[in-house]
Amino acid sequence: MPHTVTPFPNETLESYTHRLAAVNRIPERHLRTPSRWLRCPLNELDLLALLSGQPRTSLAWAIPELRRYAPGIAPPLKSLGVMTRFACRRCVWQAGGTGSVHVHVRSRYDLVCVRHGIWHSEGVAFVEQQIDLAPIPQVTRAQVLINRLEQRHGERFIAECYRVCERHWSELDRRGLVRNDATALLDRLHTTNPREHKPFGPHHRFRLASRFPQLARFIALVVALSLKLTTNMSREEAGPRILAEFERLFTLDYRPRSITGPWMRTALVHLVVRMAHEAQVLRLSETEAPTPSHSI
Repeated sequence: MPHTVTPFPNETLESYTHRLAAVNRIPERHLRTPSRWLRCPLNELDLLALLSGQPRTSLAWAIPELRRYAPGIAPPLKSLGVMTRFACRRCVWQAGGTGSVHVHVRSRYDLVCVRHGIWHSEGVAFVEQQIDLAPIPQVTRAQVLINRLEQRHGERFIAECYRVCERHWSELDRRGLVRNDATALLDRLHTTNPREHKPFGPHHRFRLASRFPQLARFIALVVALSLKLTTNMSREEAGPRILAEFERLFTLDYRPRSITGPWMRTALVHLVVRMAHEAQVLRLSETEAPTPSHSI
């Protein structure tokens, strides 16, 4: 090909072939099937290396889908997620790329580029919608916290904890119990698009980003309490301890009564007990438990 394109780390095969075809101004299908009549004996890795002029090593390391053709170069991933997202626009620019690049999603909680402070995932429909988090660095620190939790306790445990905690925190937000802190961060985010100056829905990317620090602290709290529950805390004393720790870290916007109060206490205790059971299954210990703080 007259022009080559350097693959981006963890880029999808479809994204790379699209960029390579675009820079050479040819239909993308010509890269997949160069000849309409002759069957190509090369596999996808060898064919793409021939057409792009990039080394097989670079392609195999950068594009996970091609690793199965060269296990001696790069170990194939045990499981390749079906979810993708836009790569951080500043990472792409720094790597010398242009346009949008799609990469495989490492996990559901990989939402922020820690290096550049860019919200790149949830609620982002196209690359121009990525959020610069410079006005609210708490969001970037929240991503760092979750990354550390994953390093300590493993992806499986933190992925399950994120899933149940995110659902629980969304319900707290829907009931208006924990909005003040997120609203304070939301007010510091500025947008130049006039269409964005309207009330943000619960799944809008600005709302999701502004409540992410609270969610990260909540996940750290649940992790710490669930690991304590597996060792030196009985189920009977767990309820008051869990509620006391939650009230110490989070200030509710109002004192819940009637149905909301009992629901919140019961659901919180049930969530911690559930993650304690998950920790027992995975044989995690309290010695690895983090200490939640107000720093985020």
